[in-house]
Amino acid sequence: MQRVLVVPCGVTLLVLLVLGVAGPTSAQSPAVGGWATYEWRSAAKVDVPVLVQQPGTAGTATWSLDREASAPRPIFVTYSVVRGDAKSYVLQIVTRPTADGTPLSVTQVTVDRASGKAIKSVIRDKKGLSPTPESGLRPLRRAGVTGTSEDVTVPAGRFTAVKAPHRNGTVWVSDQVPVLGIVKGAFADGQLELVKSAATGAQDLLRS
Repeated sequence: MQRVLVVPCGVTLLVLLVLGVAGPTSAQSPAVGGWATYEWRSAAKVDVPVLVQQPGTAGTATWSLDREASAPRPIFVTYSVVRGDAKSYVLQIVTRPTADGTPLSVTQVTVDRASGKAIKSVIRDKKGLSPTPESGLRPLRRAGVTGTSEDVTVPAGRFTAVKAPHRNGTVWVSDQVPVLGIVKGAFADGQLELVKSAATGAQDLLRS
């Protein structure tokens, strides 16, 4: 028996990863220009059609349509700081089907540096630019988490990070990683791994 996965055309799975954390101290406020791209693999299963081949007599075969649960394709999310001054910074969150693919959505959250609270949050998708609920996401730094030092390997390379509990999962935090400071995250709803990052070069996609 042979099973062939059939992926429906024109269906895009869009996941905007949100990590709610406490507001940062001034030491945790990220510098403008930094960016980090992650691969997000959801733990959720999606129901997809599958063609099933059943061998028959005299070399013939019959096909039937079945359904099975399958893991969705990974989504790539880039976090960057595209603007900022002494009082606030703009955290940009871009989702893509591949690490360097065409953006599926662009979200920008203006964050007050002192309190860590959102001043404004907007999203650009296929419908245009519109207000959106604030993401709650904030940077993490080694000094702000409690855990054990551990070497961790991700697509971006090998890092020495602090492994610490974080809400419904675990994060590996390193000050070598711009913006979020996260090397890897393992959560009940999926896994996040750093693909690439840089301290400069972030592009403001809502102004370009």
